[in-house]
Amino acid sequence: MSDEIMTVTKPKVKSIRHYVRNQELSLRIHTDESVFSTLETEWEKLAHLSNQMICMSSGWASRWWKHFGRHEKRSLFIVTVYDNLKLVAIFPFYKGITNVSGITIQHRLQLIGSGGSPNEQFGFSDDYGISDFLDLIVHPEYRSPVADLFVKLLASPEFANHQITFHHARDDSYIKQSLFPLLKKKLKSRVRAKHTDVSYYIELDQKRDFQDFIKQSKSNARRRFRQTLRARGPENEYIIEESASMGDVEKMIDKLMQMHQDRWNKIGYPGSFQDERFREFFKELSFAAFRDNRLWLKHAVDESGICAVRMLLLYNGRYYDYMSGYDEDSPSAKYRPGIGLLLELVEDSFELPAERIELLRGDENYKRDFTPLVLNNWEITIPEIRHWKTGWGFAAALAQLSSTFLKYFNQEKMLLKVQYKKVGYIYMFSEYFKFRMKTVAHKINKMK
Repeated sequence: MSDEIMTVTKPKVKSIRHYVRNQELSLRIHTDESVFSTLETEWEKLAHLSNQMICMSSGWASRWWKHFGRHEKRSLFIVTVYDNLKLVAIFPFYKGITNVSGITIQHRLQLIGSGGSPNEQFGFSDDYGISDFLDLIVHPEYRSPVADLFVKLLASPEFANHQITFHHARDDSYIKQSLFPLLKKKLKSRVRAKHTDVSYYIELDQKRDFQDFIKQSKSNARRRFRQTLRARGPENEYIIEESASMGDVEKMIDKLMQMHQDRWNKIGYPGSFQDERFREFFKELSFAAFRDNRLWLKHAVDESGICAVRMLLLYNGRYYDYMSGYDEDSPSAKYRPGIGLLLELVEDSFELPAERIELLRGDENYKRDFTPLVLNNWEITIPEIRHWKTGWGFAAALAQLSSTFLKYFNQEKMLLKVQYKKVGYIYMFSEYFKFRMKTVAHKINKMK
């Protein structure tokens, strides 16, 4: 059957009916920021029902858009799918464009939480990675019909001329499990999947306890854990304190940001908090989580003062190990108080209880001490139909190349700025090249 466009009175919301497997589903396209408040309750209900990750919560999406999304070349494009009046799916997209000399040569769709470069004109190659595990939010009973609907939408006027990129789609996501196989079947070589990194997680068996967790760890990890735990306590190397008030939270967050920046700047990287947007986003996220009783925030203190801080967020029965900072020159550093904080979180999780601890993206060695469980993360791209049917292919490819160049140019410029702050103008170039030689050597060694 053909689609029927419906006229509605609510501003900036368009409703469309589609028929999938003889089932009528209606779509609403939201382009106004008011959607975050009007849809919040239904959004959260569906996110919990579909066991979504924290970065797909309405609170995360609205705050991300506030701090990273707003831009003259971006616009909201949130699609809600209904079976009669029942919300069964949310596609939380936003649009971005590349415009040269008044001519738009590329339209993009990305999930809220990905991208966010200050320069949207050439920002589509640069995923600002503050969000993990992005997905479509789909009711468990509608996984197949919603996938069919999405594929059908790719030929619609609203989607056809857009390049669609899904960043950070994990193996267990709806996108990778349900949508991607259908896209490969229908679009064949047009859809591309690129492996980006991995993410570790700790599955918590509530029939066991913290001591069982330590005992079942690998022998080397078990030895390191016990050394760290023995050093914890009033009569030992460090103690752990938690935040009890909003004032405590503010002080701990400020200390965490400082320690995080000091550590990364010391080894030559700009650090996450060099971007003022992220500083404000992180504070707002932390304060809201504290008010909602979803924040785990503690610090370790030794004879020199605060030596480590760790912050986790609780959502849908899972803890997310989102940010930490530590002083590697502190007296207790050899006892790894930062790891002691994570062990404390594991211990607390058995008492709450929680189902899982997500260690987020990255292949750091300490994660293997905690768990052997790992999943892959993917970037999935659906090129725009326009790219193949019109003469904009060369222009779009040139813009993509420019975007990639700009991404790496800005990255190196930021690294040079870090060295300038460390050693001054005279020595910054020599220190920059030393730093870059080390990073290249490290990458080569990892490839062996």
